[in-house]
Amino acid sequence: MTGLDKILNQIEEEAKSSAGKIIEEANTQAKAVLDEAENTCRDLEKAAAAKMEAAVEDVLKKSRSSADMQRKKEMLAAKQQIISEMIDKAHASLYTLEDAAYFELITRMLDRFVLGGKGEIRFNAKDKKRLPAGFEKVIAQAAARKGGELTLSAETCQIDGGFLLVYGGIEENCSFAAIFAAERENLQDKVHTLLFA
Repeated sequence: MTGLDKILNQIEEEAKSSAGKIIEEANTQAKAVLDEAENTCRDLEKAAAAKMEAAVEDVLKKSRSSADMQRKKEMLAAKQQIISEMIDKAHASLYTLEDAAYFELITRMLDRFVLGGKGEIRFNAKDKKRLPAGFEKVIAQAAARKGGELTLSAETCQIDGGFLLVYGGIEENCSFAAIFAAERENLQDKVHTLLFA
């Protein structure tokens, strides 16, 4: 082997050795970059999973809250319907009372609504026909207890039941429909307390 061949071999050996070191160093750096990239990916996955979990929990919480609110609304609507039906049934039951019970109720209403002045009382045509004997005296006594005077009017009125009181041209509507309408909110509160308290 000549001197030139030796130099060329030596250069080739050094080049191979140097190339091997460069490749080894490049592989080490590449592995470090890949390891860093994998760690970053794992961190991003964990962060994304945590965000997803938080978002799902938020959606579930809102869904539960919305469902709970809807259930409460439906419950309230059902309660209001039950209360309304009970009040309507109580109102309707007044028209099916026997005469004695009906006019006992009218007597109690007189004690509540009669004023201390001179006036007259009007009934609908059906009730006027079925007034018990001596009921005009009951009317007069109720008025006297309030320091007034009340007579049975010859006229009838267009009401569902109950009566109208007329004092000096001013009518006081004491019909069942008017009383139930005026007292509806109070009745709802009482029925609610009875049923749901």
